[in-house]
Amino acid sequence: MIGPPPVLPGSTPFAPTGPGDLAFQKKLQETQWWPTERILDHQLGLAQRLLAHAHRTVPLQRRRIDAAGIAPGAPLSLDAWRRLKPLTRKELQQGGPDFVSTQVPNEHGEIVANSSSGSTGVPITVSGSVFDACVFKCVNLRHFLWHPHDFSGRLAVIRHVGGSGAEYPSGAAYDRWGDTATFPFSTGPAVVLSIRASISEQAEWLSRQDPDYLLSYPSNLLELARHCARRGIKLPYLEHASTLGEVVNAEVREAVREAWDAPLIDTYSAHEVGMVADQCPSCEQYHIQAETILVEVVDAAGVPCAPGQIGRVLVTPLFNYATPLLRYDLGDYAEVGAPCACGRGLPVLRQILGRERNALLVAPTGERYWPAFGSRKFTSIAPILQHQFAQKDSAWLEGRLVTERPLTPDEEEQLRTHIQGRLPCPFRITFAYVDDIPRNAGGKFENFVSELAS
Repeated sequence: MIGPPPVLPGSTPFAPTGPGDLAFQKKLQETQWWPTERILDHQLGLAQRLLAHAHRTVPLQRRRIDAAGIAPGAPLSLDAWRRLKPLTRKELQQGGPDFVSTQVPNEHGEIVANSSSGSTGVPITVSGSVFDACVFKCVNLRHFLWHPHDFSGRLAVIRHVGGSGAEYPSGAAYDRWGDTATFPFSTGPAVVLSIRASISEQAEWLSRQDPDYLLSYPSNLLELARHCARRGIKLPYLEHASTLGEVVNAEVREAVREAWDAPLIDTYSAHEVGMVADQCPSCEQYHIQAETILVEVVDAAGVPCAPGQIGRVLVTPLFNYATPLLRYDLGDYAEVGAPCACGRGLPVLRQILGRERNALLVAPTGERYWPAFGSRKFTSIAPILQHQFAQKDSAWLEGRLVTERPLTPDEEEQLRTHIQGRLPCPFRITFAYVDDIPRNAGGKFENFVSELAS
């Protein structure tokens, strides 16, 4: 049984007590209706405890907290909190293990590493705990409870899958949707296909599976829905499609409706911080999962954005005591929304920007693929800080790299071999070394861009 973290005097936050904690889930069903002011008080209480822990056990965080003039353990105000300088991806990447707590509470359980895929061009590894993972599973289950699901139905997933166990044509099959910590009740079967399959292969596989629910990346769903619409491939039992990992826009939602007569439900999450926001059950806005994460949207001067304004997203996961991320700049942009008509007090994001891939990889045959380059292993091959790939023509990929030092010929060849092993067909791969990979006009990084003629 995983117990809650130590509680500072005067604070009474709630927390799950173990995987599949239904009492915590029941509490989440209550707290979503709390007034915004009460939710903020709850967040500041949790942030105060996390900050005190970080000051005591993470030297790099102690320096940041002291520089902000914040007294650990004292009641935390918003004004004091906002004096803390945002933590950048680059700082987190370069600090690495020095951002990990030297004394994670024993009751938080085993420490595990969570690695981002590098979809923003900067791969990140953050340590978490079994306790922190339990929090994520509880919030993830709330997503399924918010949006009607027949849990006896068939769930199909098309996404990045490590190894080769979910390749086309068979994919992988499971007797339930996920582990019993996430779904502490019986579910129907789940089928999974690696995103390495081409769009036409995905469509053929999907028509055989005939799912009730479908989960994939927005850019992949857009191409898949358009392909199915052109060829008249129907999914008659599909109740809705869900998305993760990238920006969803009206174009994706419309394509899914036209192809399969189904709505689309989106979530906003990141590997290193877990669930950030979930689409409202009543509309297409997003509710921040504020009981477990403190989210701020700020302008270029660091001033909080008002409804209708777009700014940088800063996040603080409130239950990760292994790597306390205090005001972590996720690298995304979002628009703040007004209070939601549904009545929930959870803060609102009207739209999320900054994580959309601009194109799919086009093979010499004309087939299109979701771009995946195995970037999680890049840093084990060479000292790569940031990367971006550009398709220059139908057979040529250029890797733009920011590195700590020039790579050796052997490192380049290892990297080239590793990347080629993740591609659907042979490409000529070259490398260009740059000092920085700038954001695009929308204020975001893209790890893949297409420079093919229209």
